[in-house]
Amino acid sequence: MGFIKHFLVLLMSVFFSFNMLGNLVDTTSKKTDSLASISTKKDKIIPRVSTIHSLMIPGWGQINNRQYWKLPLVAGAFITLGLIANYNHTRYMKYRDYYYVVSPHTEDPSYVPPSTVAVPYEDGVVRDLDINQLKRLNDGFRRNRDYTYIGIAVAWAFNVIDANVSAHLKTFDVSDDISLKIKPNFEFDPISKGMFSSVSLTFNFNNRLR
Repeated sequence: MGFIKHFLVLLMSVFFSFNMLGNLVDTTSKKTDSLASISTKKDKIIPRVSTIHSLMIPGWGQINNRQYWKLPLVAGAFITLGLIANYNHTRYMKYRDYYYVVSPHTEDPSYVPPSTVAVPYEDGVVRDLDINQLKRLNDGFRRNRDYTYIGIAVAWAFNVIDANVSAHLKTFDVSDDISLKIKPNFEFDPISKGMFSSVSLTFNFNNRLR
């Protein structure tokens, strides 16, 4: 009887040890699966997120799509347009002040504007310009500045569209999982009392998030 008791105790100990080991392995497996799931979810490319990010900051959507090679293009476009806008705005403000000098002042009817005003150009040469010349310069730089602002808005919209389209393209599976099925069909024509054949092609695309 003592041997049987010792054997039962030993058997229960072994069973308990295997049960604890199984629970430990199962817990470790669950933690590993959970971490893998979190990592996969973090690495997913979601078109809506890429679009919103690109709408907030140009180039952020391209980073989200992991298209880092596009960042110099986006940055270069906005830097160039920003410099052009600043160039035209600075000169518009400059020539607007000179144009105000040679223009009649409605708030001061007694003011007599001069016929010309000496305007220093960027090359260091001073030229006497009248009201018509200054108006053309003033309107030209203002028009160019406004066109550049429109160009910035268009570039921003194109940046958002590119991020959205690229994100959608990246979510499509373009690997070997795309399958083509060729299915021959044979049918009987009761009118001609003959057999006719046809072939159908079926493409299967797997649309999935990475």
